[in-house]
Amino acid sequence: MKKRILGTGLAIAMMGVGLFSYKFISDNQYGAPDLANGKVKFNTNCAVCHGDRGLGDGLAAASLTISPDNIYEEVSNPFGLKSELISSVLDGDNGQGGLMPAFKTTLTEKDVDDILEYVRHANTH
Repeated sequence: MKKRILGTGLAIAMMGVGLFSYKFISDNQYGAPDLANGKVKFNTNCAVCHGDRGLGDGLAAASLTISPDNIYEEVSNPFGLKSELISSVLDGDNGQGGLMPAFKTTLTEKDVDDILEYVRHANTH
């Protein structure tokens, strides 16, 4: 019985390590962020709805039927994948029936990665 419990615990721990290893690799696939590019792209494309620091409190937020996401909360979620956030930005719609437009003709995956890291940096420094 003790061996079974130990084996199950070890298997769960290994799955957790695997998940967080996958997250680390996935979230860092674009290399070092260009915070200057992220700031420019964020201010040009995101700030009006998401606010100066990406908290969902931009000038246009009050007039929208669904509030913009708090980007900082999304990018700080230890269980979220940056690739999902990047897809949401490029494809539009925040997954809650929102009205966010698609930015795939305006931004690249690397641009969105830079934006997400800029928002993280702006809220932690």
